[in-house]
Amino acid sequence: MSVPRYGQPLGPRELEILQLTSQGFSYGEAARRVQPAVSENTAKAHMQRVLTKLGANNAPHAVFLACQAGLLDGQRRRHGDHAGYEAHRRRGEDPCEACRAGEREHRSRYKARQAPQNAA
Repeated sequence: MSVPRYGQPLGPRELEILQLTSQGFSYGEAARRVQPAVSENTAKAHMQRVLTKLGANNAPHAVFLACQAGLLDGQRRRHGDHAGYEAHRRRGEDPCEACRAGEREHRSRYKARQAPQNAA
């Protein structure tokens, strides 16, 4: 278990959903990727507990806080080291190249998912 700044540890499933969310997966996609798979509502419930435990306002803020605390990869970071694209933007920062690359990948995955829907 990982301990966030408020002292309440994140459970393994909460951490897994947070990691998948930080990689740009929707709750539905994250729910299907965890083993054993869970429903989208269960993934949302896990994320809601993550928000509460981290003291975050929303999922991008939770990713930002988790990244700072080293919950995602074990490396604690100062503000601005690698917060995630949206977290940088919300704080008025210019996103770093790693976050820009992640955002480009997320957008290309999103467009690929939307293409079959638009063709119909």
